Amino acid sequence: MAKEETGKVEERISKLEEDQLRIAKEFGKQGVAFFFTLAGMRIASLGQEKYKEYEKYMKDNINKANKQIGEAKDVDKVMTLAGKFTDDCIEYTESQFK
Repeated sequence: MAKEETGKVEERISKLEEDQLRIAKEFGKQGVAFFFTLAGMRIASLGQEKYKEYEKYMKDNINKANKQIGEAKDVDKVMTLAGKFTDDCIEYTESQFK
């Protein structure tokens, strides 16, 4: 393969990796937000005061998740962060029902 062809292939691979990371970030952020919304519906059954506490928790953590996911440099890191924030939300939600 000629050097020029190799360069084109490398450029295409790089572009695909960039697209993959961009898509993973968007889906990661949306997934975390969707899960937090579902958890909020569950928490709402505990009353207005608990839900207000949850809104603060959710807002702070959604902002933190979006920032960290947005700064991630690879798809594996995006997946790890999305899982971490989802797991944290599960733990928080379950603790409200104890």
